[in-house]
Amino acid sequence: MWIEMTLFLFLAICAVSDGIWKRIPLAVVWLGMLTAVLLRLEGAMGESSWLAVGLSLTPGILFWMLSFISGEKVGYGDGWVLLMIGLFLGAGRCFLVLMTGLMAESFVVLILLAFRKVRGDGEVPFVPFLLMGLGVVVCF
Repeated sequence: MWIEMTLFLFLAICAVSDGIWKRIPLAVVWLGMLTAVLLRLEGAMGESSWLAVGLSLTPGILFWMLSFISGEKVGYGDGWVLLMIGLFLGAGRCFLVLMTGLMAESFVVLILLAFRKVRGDGEVPFVPFLLMGLGVVVCF
């Protein structure tokens, strides 16, 4: 549980920054990734193969590709954050966090569109929804 709490702290800092300034502090993300790698090397996260670690990077890599294809409509920072989440949680739980965050964001954006608080081309920060997704996944 302490590993999830460590990730939660790194992700909370990124979520606040993304929510207020629409910028993700990459130094915090890289420090989180370094922490996850060191914990894995030390064996604190249990045994995992290099294939499992490589697969855990898949959501972040896919978001990087989406950023490139969409002309950065989806920010590269979201891909970095998903890389960090994947290193801490593994591929399966990272995808659960991603799916939960996407569903929550979709719900909120639909409500904001219905009340005309945001336009169709407006920017909505994504990392706060990943933080919420992490909370849901860890609790269940």
